Amino acid sequence: MSEQQKKKLENAMNLQAEAQAAEACGRQLAMEKAGEIAREVADGTRKVYQSIEKGVAGSYKTIENGVVSGYKAIENGVVEGFNKITDKFVGALLTKEGETVEQAKERLVAEQKAREQGK
Repeated sequence: MSEQQKKKLENAMNLQAEAQAAEACGRQLAMEKAGEIAREVADGTRKVYQSIEKGVAGSYKTIENGVVSGYKAIENGVVEGFNKITDKFVGALLTKEGETVEQAKERLVAEQKAREQGK
């Protein structure tokens, strides 16, 4: 083999080695870039989940407040209705002459206590 052919072969081998090194470097850079992108996607996904979590928690809180206030309204309505019925009953059937409904209720409570103590 001539000196010129040896030189060409050596240059070709050097080029091949440089190409392999560049390819390896390119793969390394690509892997690093893929890792960065994966971290960014994970961070973005985490932020989306946190945003969804806050929205869901807020919705549950709104529902909870609505249910509680609805219950309170029903409870107050029932208690007020019961008190009106009780007042009408006491006023119509259990008051003595000149006695108010409140006075009759107090008298009835005192009479009940006296009966319980007498047992």
